[in-house]
Amino acid sequence: MKLNKIIKLLIVPLLMLNLMFSNKVDISAASFSVSKSTSSVKAGGTFNVNIKASGEGKFNISVSNGSTSTKSLWVTGSASVSVKAGQSGTTTVTVTAVDATGYDETPITGSKSVSVSIQKPTSSNNNKPSSSNKPSSNNKPSSSNKPSNTDTQNPVVDTRSKDNNLSSLSVSQGQLSPTFSASETSYKVELTSDIKEINVSAKAKDSKSKVSGTGKHELKIGENNITVSVVAENGSKKTYTISVIVIEKPEVFIKMGEQNLGVLNDYSKVDTPKGYEKTSIKIEDKEVIALKNEVNGLTLLYMQDENNKNSFYVYDNGSVYLYQTVSIYGNQYIIVKSPDNLMEISQMEQVKVKIGEIELDGWKYKEEELTNYSIVYLMNSEGKAHLYSYESTEGTLQLYTPVVTNDDSLNTMTYVFMGTTGVFAMTSIVGFVMYFRFKKKSISAIKDYYERKNQG
Repeated sequence: MKLNKIIKLLIVPLLMLNLMFSNKVDISAASFSVSKSTSSVKAGGTFNVNIKASGEGKFNISVSNGSTSTKSLWVTGSASVSVKAGQSGTTTVTVTAVDATGYDETPITGSKSVSVSIQKPTSSNNNKPSSSNKPSSNNKPSSSNKPSNTDTQNPVVDTRSKDNNLSSLSVSQGQLSPTFSASETSYKVELTSDIKEINVSAKAKDSKSKVSGTGKHELKIGENNITVSVVAENGSKKTYTISVIVIEKPEVFIKMGEQNLGVLNDYSKVDTPKGYEKTSIKIEDKEVIALKNEVNGLTLLYMQDENNKNSFYVYDNGSVYLYQTVSIYGNQYIIVKSPDNLMEISQMEQVKVKIGEIELDGWKYKEEELTNYSIVYLMNSEGKAHLYSYESTEGTLQLYTPVVTNDDSLNTMTYVFMGTTGVFAMTSIVGFVMYFRFKKKSISAIKDYYERKNQG
């Protein structure tokens, strides 16, 4: 009987442990995966690269020995991109998470690659002699005329160079985006309609290769595709493509420092920031296209500087400044102009603070032991602008509440405190004097009362 009771007592906790472990929920961090539609493709053929993410965000696409129509892609759950393979070897596609967040609000980071091999062309049988053209047995060549087996045993090796890369590629107007790399074959340049032609310069990495497509090219409004081809000594070919986007010349200009920035109205080939919608505003009595965000209240203009570089700028009461964002631990912040009353913070000095690759105005403590800390003014995703304390070694950010010390106000408070203390002291002394006088009079009155009563 005792044994049965012991067994029952052991079974109950074992069952509970089993239920606990069987109900575990696997929690996995936010991530993404990359797959390819095929493992091999013909020279110059196309294939798809599929991206699957446990969240959404922006991913950059780079291709080695091939090309793709887009350099970045917004993925919500899953997406795919078409890639054109090169002429030989292997085409590799690398996908990098730039600004992506998982469904559990954790950041998605890292890079992943897939490779597709390029099939070798099969030899043609069109040149094989037909049976009718075969020599008859009666006309067999003598043994002295038979070809030797030397060619079969020692096949001819093609020693010609197969290097079909460029060592440099540049344009006379605007800037290549991205910057030149021998493995990158697709580029973009943005110009305005006042520029009628562009000169393309290129140099082959191998002096035995031949380059075509360089020189002057006429431009029209819209997209202009320019191809530069490199043919190696062995005949293999590689093509670089430059997409020149020409938009209308600005008619409205805004001064920023020493530069005149022109307002651009064509957004057809522009990746607009998330959360902004097109609107129109008036500048110098002329209507221009702008972007408005209802959450943070910012207005953006697409503008061109004097070096023909196009960027977004924040428009604020007739003035502009460059629109920039920083990402810290998966959260994106907008660099905004600080109010005038925050331009000076007591016990701190104004400096340039570097967060990642971006420099912005901020403040640093004068104390040496606080050299890793700085104060910056940023706007969060909810459209609220705050002062933040930034620690550079860990890259952390937290809200900062400034304590402003004013010597005059401090002295005034001291004088008020001293004055109040003096008044209180004088009042207390007067009170004590009046109390003792009243007490003395009361005792004298009582004494007189009893003396009169006793005499009576």
